Amino acid sequence: MKFRNSLYCLLLVFLIAWPSQSQEKDLPVKVFILGGQSNMDGTGKGEELPEEYLVAPKNSMIWDNKEKKWVTLRTDSFSKRRKYKFGPEVAFTHLLAEKFPNYTIAIIKTSGGGTKLWKHWLPEQNMYKAFLRNINNGLADLDKQNIPYEVCGMLWMQGESDAETLEWANAYEDNLKVLYKDVRLQMDKPELPIVMGRISIGLLRETPWVFDYTEVVQAAQDRVAKADKHVRIINTDKLETLKDNTHFNSESNIWLGHKMGKLMIKEIK
Repeated sequence: MKFRNSLYCLLLVFLIAWPSQSQEKDLPVKVFILGGQSNMDGTGKGEELPEEYLVAPKNSMIWDNKEKKWVTLRTDSFSKRRKYKFGPEVAFTHLLAEKFPNYTIAIIKTSGGGTKLWKHWLPEQNMYKAFLRNINNGLADLDKQNIPYEVCGMLWMQGESDAETLEWANAYEDNLKVLYKDVRLQMDKPELPIVMGRISIGLLRETPWVFDYTEVVQAAQDRVAKADKHVRIINTDKLETLKDNTHFNSESNIWLGHKMGKLMIKEIK
């Protein structure tokens, strides 16, 4: 009798557990799309990453734009010009993977140092075409594997180069609205959450470049975020940079990615 009761209990436990395991297997991959210029590329040094970020979460992956395949999140940016450096995607992915342990967190990142919103990122322009191409390639690969997914949000860190002239800075607000509108259209998500880092006031210090209209771009970014309830903005004025007063250091890349993650979680949970 004891044996039969024990066998019955084991069977009951299995039957209770089985549906949840099946459901977890079918949970959609949470895809996040990232875009921007050099501070999205990332200028954090891989050798300066804290130990907790050295091993990628098991429930995470990132799209390799060149090899056209999903790979393990690593401490190296996918920017051609920034080998062995990382951006905000590292801390962001670790936080999201911890928050949603039953889901796979997937990152598709497209960025280019020095790229301008008005010249490179509007619809039909080169960086935007590459951005959409990388996204479509990554999603098509998931479709090919019959893996369900959901594009959950976008991260944006850009605007420094648009602060070089008053004309470009004054156009930034309208251009950013055009970009966000088209991304949402392409993703078929009219309320796609977007988290952006506001460019830093540190750009007005001595730099190898000229960013005289930083405050104009900052104000444009603030207005876009205020007018759109699904856009969150991060003030980066206090983040430490490298000696060029432009690019965030390792600690700042971690802070920015973590902050982006916290705001994104509020938007999607």
